[in-house]
Amino acid sequence: MKNAVSMFCHYLAFEQGLSENSVAAYKQDVLDWENFLGEKKLTDGAVEDVIRYMGEMRRRGLSIETSLRRLSGLGQLYDYFIKERLNTKNPVTFITKPQKWDKLPSFLNYDEVDRLLLSPDTAIASGYRDSLMLETLYASGMRVSELLGVKIVDVDFKRGLIRVHGKGSKERYVPIYKSLADKIDRWLLNRQNDFVKQSDPGWLYLNRLGGQLTRQYVWRMIKDYCEKAGIKKDISPHTLRHSFATHLLSGGADLRTIQIFLGHESIGTTEIYTHVTDDNKRDTLTRFHPRLNS
Repeated sequence: MKNAVSMFCHYLAFEQGLSENSVAAYKQDVLDWENFLGEKKLTDGAVEDVIRYMGEMRRRGLSIETSLRRLSGLGQLYDYFIKERLNTKNPVTFITKPQKWDKLPSFLNYDEVDRLLLSPDTAIASGYRDSLMLETLYASGMRVSELLGVKIVDVDFKRGLIRVHGKGSKERYVPIYKSLADKIDRWLLNRQNDFVKQSDPGWLYLNRLGGQLTRQYVWRMIKDYCEKAGIKKDISPHTLRHSFATHLLSGGADLRTIQIFLGHESIGTTEIYTHVTDDNKRDTLTRFHPRLNS
């Protein structure tokens, strides 16, 4: 959309009175943004695109000052589009601009996830349980406390959903793919035969005494299986949550959908995952998950 770029530069020079050097800098920034959008028109740039672009600038190693200057330029571009009735919204105005780059969350790559999930010995009951817990964490993005709070009645096998009891007593539903639902269904028989004692407390995952598992157990379990899988990173239960979000975003899931399934109140919390970008767009959340067809 080179004509729009030229019109914008003309506007900056002759209506805003900017210097030749300033106009040239704005032009370069807009052309970089246009290249980032790919086949998408400049006028169709959306909030999600701006957030992804922030992640791209961070990945390139641009300073926070340079990134904020570029966002300011894009804001002027879309203000101009609105003025010329080429657009009705300025996507930059919906973004909370960072004051500094936050520390990136640690996450596993696809190969490391596969190795981790294959580490437990599923031939024994506790190994099957551990494998299933690891996969549930990665497949749903739950916090470890949320996983341990899931009861059998929270699993809707027919619709492929798990009801999650999140922070502040807030509930949300996360989807699970069919192969995982089938594994959970098979687990229920092992659970009844090998873990339930005198009474059934209802928790989906039980310890060997028939009670609720602890966060400390899950922490140690993940450390042990990472060591077995040869994964050298410093991994915690939250790493699987980070991996879930990172892989969905990398696959093309929109940030607001990821926000909903992570249970974040603010999309600003979810924006930390914008250090990964990918142009492979799809339609629904469950189609993005790398283990959908496993």
